[in-house]
Amino acid sequence: MAHERDGSVLEAPGVSRRSLLGAGALAAAFATAARAQQATVHTVADTDPTSLLEKLVDRITFGATPAELTLARTLGYEGYLEYHLDHLAIDDTACDAATAHLTTIIQPYLQLITQTSGFVRNELIEHCFLRAAFSKRQLFERMAELWTDHFNIDVETAQYYKTIDDRTVVRAFALSTFPQLLAASAHSPAMLYYLNNDVSTAGNPNENYARELMELHTLDVSGGYTQTDVQEVARCLTGWQIQLSGSTRGNFRYNNTVHDQGIKHVLGVTIPANGGQTDGDTVLSILSAHPSAARFIAFKLCRHFLGYNVSQSILDRVAATYNSTGGDIKQMIRETLRPQHLAAATPKLKRPFHHFISAIRALGTTITSTTATRNRLNEAGHLPYSWQTPDGYPDKLDHWSKNVLVRWNWGASIATNGLSGVTFDDAIFFSGATTADERADRINERLFLGRMPQSERNRVRDYMLPNPVTQTRWRDAVGLAIGSPSFQWY
Repeated sequence: MAHERDGSVLEAPGVSRRSLLGAGALAAAFATAARAQQATVHTVADTDPTSLLEKLVDRITFGATPAELTLARTLGYEGYLEYHLDHLAIDDTACDAATAHLTTIIQPYLQLITQTSGFVRNELIEHCFLRAAFSKRQLFERMAELWTDHFNIDVETAQYYKTIDDRTVVRAFALSTFPQLLAASAHSPAMLYYLNNDVSTAGNPNENYARELMELHTLDVSGGYTQTDVQEVARCLTGWQIQLSGSTRGNFRYNNTVHDQGIKHVLGVTIPANGGQTDGDTVLSILSAHPSAARFIAFKLCRHFLGYNVSQSILDRVAATYNSTGGDIKQMIRETLRPQHLAAATPKLKRPFHHFISAIRALGTTITSTTATRNRLNEAGHLPYSWQTPDGYPDKLDHWSKNVLVRWNWGASIATNGLSGVTFDDAIFFSGATTADERADRINERLFLGRMPQSERNRVRDYMLPNPVTQTRWRDAVGLAIGSPSFQWY
């Protein structure tokens, strides 16, 4: 549920197709084309250097823009990828300034709890949204998206802790190594609280975190562990708690007095008695070094960047890179995005958050408030940090391919300035373009980088006819383009 920044509940607005569906035949044609595209599996590798470079921009950003494509063309394929992998070297001061008003993002726990949980939560969501839309560190933001889902924590449950987790776990280690990221997550009060490990004690171990640690974070459900392993890992993690008082309130705390000091056996490894906190650290080392972890993280990276159907040979290469580098995330990304791997990648459907952000980036919108957009993302079922179960928002075609109406409504609303706090300057967007043909070309250039299918481009042009084009119809045409089949994919 989306909320105002003071914590009050926002009611979802009535779903309106506006003038977007005034051209019923056009909308029906788009819907038919979308269904056809969803059913199509692309098997021909695209090896044209220009197309491959554009594809790289599509995959490692939240939406290609002319400026981003120019940068990629200047640096070349490998240079552009390395530019984004060296994310701290990218000047992001403009985005820093645009998010400076979100003061809770950098506050410690004792400051956060002096404000309402709704205010803190909504600043976190707004920070995620603005960073995805305007940060120059686009690959970093795409990795933050991946790890947020992988180590999912529902903000409604974790509340203040999630803001700290986003800062000290996901964003701190998004491009480091997987063992470092895993260890940070395991010590995160947000994760311990969300999965009940903070109340896990000797004689009464809670298995929730132990199970998800193996099933969702490291080994996958078929990774070779047993229920006995779950029980033993839970014993190893007893006493991993949260400091509940004093100046360090809200921090990780190890409580030796409630730790199970007995001998444990995890995945065939004997962990000696009286190990204290090192029992849990040993478990993390065992799991991160397990062959199933290499395969699972390789699968997650390849699914994220390459698509729904990645060959086993590519998965094996990325898993081998995990093993040879100790889980170095940058090295795994380099292997995942080898030109020949990307050339064979099939189209992916943009999830709602990605679709919304890509439209904002392409249109050059100005955002003064994200309240209305948060409400629309909630309506679309993709409000950041709001997936309640530990498995995170799905990265599956079937889950997201049915919510066509909310995508149409989003396109119509943003193009006609129907979203409070989001402004699309159509005069600047269409500057120098006056006829329906010229405006259709501008839409193709800005939203699709010249790659809009001719049939869709012609339908958008025809919708604006006859000349002279009215402002209502050219704005509606932008909305139609955002709702078109081709804009749903990347």
